[in-house]
Amino acid sequence: MWDLTLAVKYNIVAAALLVTVVYTVLFKTFSFIHVDDILIILILSDPVMLGFVFIGVLVLFEKGANTLQAVVVTPLKAWQYLWSKTISLTLIAAACSFVMAVVGHGWKFNYLYLALAVLLSSALFVMLGFIGVARVSTFNQYIIIIPLFLTPMVLPFLNFFGVTDTYWFYLIPTQASLILFRAAFKNGSTLEIAYAVVYLGVCSALAYSLARKSFEVHIIRGGD
Repeated sequence: MWDLTLAVKYNIVAAALLVTVVYTVLFKTFSFIHVDDILIILILSDPVMLGFVFIGVLVLFEKGANTLQAVVVTPLKAWQYLWSKTISLTLIAAACSFVMAVVGHGWKFNYLYLALAVLLSSALFVMLGFIGVARVSTFNQYIIIIPLFLTPMVLPFLNFFGVTDTYWFYLIPTQASLILFRAAFKNGSTLEIAYAVVYLGVCSALAYSLARKSFEVHIIRGGD
């Protein structure tokens, strides 16, 4: 609840709502060809991937206010801090994604696959964002880091739009995200859906492990 309050205070909720409103107006105003494909890309790249940017904003604000220095001397555990941020930002992403899905596609879609796609993908990007922001002290430095993390993540978009057809992109987590989103609005094979859920879960667990290590090294011990 406190992290959701901070998200409101730092206008993160307002930014997420603004993005959602803009896309809602676009879907209501214009008729798109392959609207589901566009919807999938927008949900993945905005409400979900924005968690990467939002966690950076939150942590940098807390660094600037010396909040983290106070947090590390409290009984609060690293995993509690990380999951609190992850859950709050993922809830925001889930709410915005659901609204976009209903407006862009209608009520008839697979709610389970959409929930899995949003929750697993958002958690992954929030953890990745923390790994990046733990090492910097200003937003300008974080802006430099953002493309280093996110550029490889958009490569599976080439497969999605038929530009390429390579299995190498299955090593990139966003390939699994795209499969789950496509299953939510269209269809998907049982094998691919199983791969997507398991692989996103494994990647999220690995990202959490690295994020926790980053918290201990760069926040608690102040390492380089």
